[in-house]
Amino acid sequence: MSKQTAAKQARRKKRQTTRNVNWLPDEVHAEVEAVGRLAGEILPRGWVFDDEYSNDEFLIWYYPPSGFESTEDDPRELVTRIWLSDPDHPQLILVGTEEDGSIYSLTVEQLLANLDAVEAYRVGDPAPQF
Repeated sequence: MSKQTAAKQARRKKRQTTRNVNWLPDEVHAEVEAVGRLAGEILPRGWVFDDEYSNDEFLIWYYPPSGFESTEDDPRELVTRIWLSDPDHPQLILVGTEEDGSIYSLTVEQLLANLDAVEAYRVGDPAPQF
C-alpha cells in the first residue's frame, strides 16, 4: 500500500471515529430536541434555568416574577417552577404550593397553551384550571 493510500485510510478512520463519538441515538436526539423546544419557548418569556437544583434526572426552570417574600419557616414554594424529567410531560409547581400540594403533570402542548395563566398566577390567586 502506498503512503498516500495509507494516509487517506488513516484520515477516513479518524473521521469515522470522531463521528461515532458525537453520534446520538434517535431517542436521545428526540429528547434533546424536545428540551430545546421547551427552553426556546420559555426562556425569552423570562424563565430562568435553575442550575443549582437541576441534575442528571431533572431540568428545572423558575419564573422570577412569580416570587414572593416569605419567612424562613414558610414551607411554601417561593416561585413557580417547571420540572422536566420526561421531555414530553413537564411538571409544574405553582408559587405558594405547600410541601404536600399539587404538582401538575402536563403535556408540552398543554403547558405552552396555558403559559400566560401560569405566568400570571400569584400567591393567593385561584389556581389555573388545566
